[in-house]
Amino acid sequence: MPSSSSCEYCGSTLRSDQQFCPNCGAANPGYVPEKSAGKKSSHRPETIKELQEFCAERGMPLQKMRFFIGTDERSPQAFGIYKDGNEYVVYKNKSDGSRAERYRGPDEAFAVKELFDKLTEEHGKRSVQPRPTRSYTGGGGGGRPPKKKKIPIALIVAAVLILIGLSNMPKGDKSGYYRIADELFYHYGSSWYVGDSYGQWQETDGFPASDYDAYYEGRYYDDSWGASDFSDSEYWDDAYSYDYSYDSDRDDWDYDDWDDDWDDDWDDWDYDSWDYSDTDWDSDW
Repeated sequence: MPSSSSCEYCGSTLRSDQQFCPNCGAANPGYVPEKSAGKKSSHRPETIKELQEFCAERGMPLQKMRFFIGTDERSPQAFGIYKDGNEYVVYKNKSDGSRAERYRGPDEAFAVKELFDKLTEEHGKRSVQPRPTRSYTGGGGGGRPPKKKKIPIALIVAAVLILIGLSNMPKGDKSGYYRIADELFYHYGSSWYVGDSYGQWQETDGFPASDYDAYYEGRYYDDSWGASDFSDSEYWDDAYSYDYSYDSDRDDWDYDDWDDDWDDDWDDWDYDSWDYSDTDWDSDW
C-alpha cells in the first residue's frame, strides 16, 4: 500500500505512487514507481517524462533549483523545457524577466539533452556535500569508511575545456550585436563578424575596442542599425550549428558513450543547501 507524506511546497497530501504533487506540480521526493520500487533509473532521460522521473527519483526540489520541466514558467531566473504544439522549447529566463530560447524544434531527445546538460552543469558547481551513509570510527571500530565518489573522466575533460575557452575569451563580451561609430558587429563564441553598408557580413579578427559593454546593442536585430540581420547571412548556420531536423538515426551524440558511473554523482546529495544566486542569469545560457 502506498505511504503518504506532505508536499514541501504547498502542504498537500502526497502518496508514494504519485510522481508530482496534484496541487502545485512539484516533484514528490518520496515517489516510488510501482514496477521498479526501490530502484533508480540508470537510463539517461530522453523525454520530458523521463527527465521528470529522473529528478523525482532523486528528490530534487526543482522549484528551489529553478528548473521547470514540462512547464512554460514566466518568472525571472528559471531554466525550463516544455512542449509548444509540435515543437519542444528549451529556455532560460534572465534576471530581468527576458527570455532566451536555447532550442525550439521537433526533436524531443535533443531538447531534453540540452536541459539535462545545463542541469548537470549547475549540479556540478553547487557547493553541496553528499549525505553520509554510515559512520566510521577508524580501525577496529566496527564501521566502514564511506565509499569515495569517483569523478567521471568526461566531467573533468569538460571542465578543462570550459576553463580553456574562458581563458581565451576577452572579459565582458557576450553573444549579440555591437555597434561602434557606423559599423555593426556580431559576436558568437570566439568569432566576430562585421556588416557593411551593402548588407553583407564578413568574419573579422575581433572588435576594435576593449570596453565591450559600452557598445553592446542587444541580441536581436533592429532595422535602425543599418547593415542587415546577421541571421540572414551565410554565417548564421555556422555560428548556431544545431540540427533542428528530426533524425531517428542521429549519431552525433549518444547517451551510451558516457561514463558508466555517471548516475552515482546524482545520488545522496543534500539539496537543502542549493543556492542558485551564483548562476549567471544575465547570459543567454
